[in-house]
This record gives sequence, C-alpha cells and structure tokens, in this order.
Amino acid sequence: MKLTPQDILSYKFNTKWKGYDEEEVDNFLKGIAEAFEELFLERKKLLEEVKSLKNHITRKENDERILRETLISAQKFSNDLKKNAEKESDVIIKDAEIKAEEIIDEAVVKTKEMKEAIKHLKIRRRELENDIINMLDSLKELIKSYRKDDEEFEKIKYMK
Repeated sequence: MKLTPQDILSYKFNTKWKGYDEEEVDNFLKGIAEAFEELFLERKKLLEEVKSLKNHITRKENDERILRETLISAQKFSNDLKKNAEKESDVIIKDAEIKAEEIIDEAVVKTKEMKEAIKHLKIRRRELENDIINMLDSLKELIKSYRKDDEEFEKIKYMK
C-alpha cells in the first residue's frame, strides 16, 4: 500500500464508544504525516540524485568508451603510420642502393673510358713528339744544308 502524507492526514477513523482520544490520534497522525512527508521528500530528492548520478555515470562511461576507442584508433593509426614509414624507408634505402650501384657502375665505365683516352693521348703525344723530333732533325739538316750552301756561296764569291 502506497501512502502519501496527505493520505495520512485525511484518513478518518470510525468512532466507537470508549475509543481513542481523537485529538491525540490526530496530533499523532499529523506528526507521522510530517515525518512521512520529510521521508517522502528526502526519498524524492535521493531518487533525483540517484537519477542524476546514473546519468553522470552513463556520460562518464560513454566518455570512457569514446576515449578507449579513440586511444585504440590512435594506437592503430600510430602502428599503421610506423609500418608505412618502415616500408617507405625500405623503399628509399633500396632506391638509394640501386642509384649508388648505378653511380658506381657509371664511374667505373667512365674511369675505363678515361684510362683508354689517356692511353690514346699518350700514344698520340709520342707520335707528335716523334713527328716534332723528325721535323727538327729535318730542319737541322735543312739548316746545315743552307749553311753549307752559304759557305760555298761565300767561297765562290771570294774566288772571283
């Protein structure tokens, strides 16, 4: 049976011969009604507080769930980012190694070409040196021949 303070105050007892003192019963019922009303209001206040706390807990649980999901998502994103960075760094390293090999191969080829060119230049220099020496020898012989001709010319000139 659910009673309210008003139910207690408005309740009327049947009167009998040699019954209870009506004023005393009314005062007692009034006291009970007041105490009951205090309890009723306190209960109502506590129920509202419980409801508010349940709502607060629900919000906090939702916040915690969202935070947990966000943390898990951030960890997954971080792991994915790390994996992608590692893959990208592997690709960059492999590309760098390939380019380094290409550069080394190219340098080896150019070194061989340059050595070959130097070899040909040395041969050409020797040929030119020999040509110059031959030309100088020829000029020397020519000069000797001119001097000889000049001496003979001088002799002929004085003989006359």
